[in-house]
Formats: sequence, C-alpha cells, structure tokens
Amino acid sequence: MLNHNFSPFIIFHETKMKSFIASITFIVIFVLSGNVLSEENKRAEIQEPSQDAKDNGLEKQDNEKAQKVKYVIDFSNYSGGSVRKWLESKGLYYKGAAKYPAKIEFSIHDGALFIKTKQPVRGFLVCKDIILPEVSKVRIEWGIIKYPKDASFERENRTQALGLYIFFGPEKLSSGYFMIPDLPYFLSLFLGEADEINIPYKGKYFQAGGRYVCVGNPELKETVISEFDLTSAFRTYYEKESPAISGLCLEVDTTTTGGGGKAEAYIKRIEFLE
Repeated sequence: MLNHNFSPFIIFHETKMKSFIASITFIVIFVLSGNVLSEENKRAEIQEPSQDAKDNGLEKQDNEKAQKVKYVIDFSNYSGGSVRKWLESKGLYYKGAAKYPAKIEFSIHDGALFIKTKQPVRGFLVCKDIILPEVSKVRIEWGIIKYPKDASFERENRTQALGLYIFFGPEKLSSGYFMIPDLPYFLSLFLGEADEINIPYKGKYFQAGGRYVCVGNPELKETVISEFDLTSAFRTYYEKESPAISGLCLEVDTTTTGGGGKAEAYIKRIEFLE
C-alpha cells in the first residue's frame, strides 16, 4: 500500500495529466527501496473458489439482476506472449518497482494474474484514463498465495500482498506532509491475514481522504469473491456523497515486513456495478 503514508499513481482528466504524472513519479522515487533477493522457484497452485464463495457469488448475482456491470477488468483471457504488453493492451501499466522483474514478477496462470514480490518493495499496476460515474459497488475475485510476514493494520505494519485503490473525483485533499502532493479521496481494499473486516483504517498520511479496508481473511490459495458497497462506505467514512470514480490502481507493498519482503497474490476479475 502506499506505505499508507504515500499514495499511488492515479489518472485524472487529460488536462491535468502532465503535472500529476510528475507528482506521482516523485512519490514513487521517494519511497521505493530494497535489495534484490533470490527468487523462490516453486509456484503454488491456486484452488478453485470455495463452495461458499461460489454460492455467495451466485446469490448476489441473483439478487442484483437489475444491477448492470459498468466496467470490467478481466485477467482470464490471456493467450500467450509478453504479459506486460498484454496488460498494456488492457490499459494497465507498470509503475514504480513493478517495472523491474528482479523486484516484482507478473505472470498469468489458471486464468489469473499473479503478482509476486522478491524483496521488500512497493510497486503499482495503474489503470489509465478512466472515469466511472454512477458506480455503486465493486466485486473482486482474488486470493493470496503468501501473506507478507507480520503485515497488520491493527499493529500499524501497513503492508499487503495486493490492494485495489479506488479514487473518487477531482478534488485534492491534503496529504499531511509538504513533500507529498495532495490527492483525491480514495478507498484501498485488501485481503488481510488477521485484520478486522470492513473497518476503515487510516494511514500515517492522507488521513482526511484515505481509508484502507480489509474485505476478507482467506486461507492461502483460497479464491474468494469480495463485494464492497462503495457508495455506502464513502458516505459513512466521509459524510458526503461519492463523486465519480476517477482512478484505479493495484498495489503491492512489502517494504516493512519480515521474511525478506516476499509475498504473492493473484486476481482474476474486477467488476464495477451500477
């Protein structure tokens, strides 16, 4: 996670792109660190969604037949070749340490995108040029192969194997530190090993406009479907109606964990619902 003290790359309206990229580039350079460690060779197999996850997913779909899917990022249709080029064809771009395979490995297996860290590191996969009005919920199909050692928001070790940042509107709020540019409201959703579910944690910075929410505690290799009510959460956390979604980012952060900073997660699909 942005160290939860920092913030990932986000895309705004085209007129603001250049200045924003410059700000985020500064943040990435400012926070990234770590030494290359040897890679583990063994790739764990992901298990199919549990019956409960399948049943819950089907039940939710039945209950929301009238609720239209507004936007989808699907990682199941990879047909070979460069993973990076394939992701870029979907509008997803490597930023920060994600650019370096010696630090973070991206691969496709069993219809899922795997993201594996090899050292204490932070990197981003950014969805460019996106504005999503009239979205109420997000549904994510994902899982964890290896949690970062000792990661816990409860104990203020704010790291994670994978988080989805969702940004709202163009208004920028104070980061709380003069060297970090101000950014819009955001919610960061993640899977945690032991953190409380649906609790809006705060980071050291961006306390006015950032909340980090654990949406599940799956077992290792267990595929889960996390559905989160963005509209309701935004209204509760910030006491105002949510603006349109103005940016998306997948982020991995193992900068302050033990175990050599190694972690691994996978993601199959992200859906935004009307």
